[in-house]
Amino acid sequence: MIRAAALLAALLGLAGCMPTQTGFSQGASEIAGQRMGFVAEAVCLNNQTRQAQDRAARALSFPVVERDGAATIYVNPGTLTFMRIGPVPAQGVTIEDGSRIEVPAGIGCSVGSPAVGQVQANRLAGEILAPRLVDGSDTLRAPLGAGVNAAGGAGFFFEGLTVTLPLARTTFTDPETGEATGFDHPVILIVHN
Repeated sequence: MIRAAALLAALLGLAGCMPTQTGFSQGASEIAGQRMGFVAEAVCLNNQTRQAQDRAARALSFPVVERDGAATIYVNPGTLTFMRIGPVPAQGVTIEDGSRIEVPAGIGCSVGSPAVGQVQANRLAGEILAPRLVDGSDTLRAPLGAGVNAAGGAGFFFEGLTVTLPLARTTFTDPETGEATGFDHPVILIVHN
């Protein structure tokens, strides 16, 4: 239980990492954050297999569903949120004791929004994990550690679950001018091991 308490303290501490400006209004950021947290929990965290995640995503009726190779991308332009279910590359993070945890490539479920910056994304990840740590959920059994990636994104590692916040790039193209604007932003990536 001491490790769970230490991880809970790390969750709360990491929630204040690295502020960034998103360029979106406060209202758009709040709506996108609420939707992002809900989808990350309802689809990615609560469903352990890709098939279950896809079923849960379809039940949320995202207006746009696209294929990207072996991945499926769900987009809600109204809330500026997207979810990607499919292959993810290997990733790693340095944890609080200075050692590095590496997560092998596999199938992951990520949720993000260009309207949500690093501080808000870290807070959302902590909010969906903290109640499960307090309740002793089987989902978060055997905490291995917590840390941050090079961009300031939190990482939480358990025996059967990894939650990290890598960066993604979303590009919007103006249909009238063809001009593209890109946003680098964090995503909450959940991988069930």
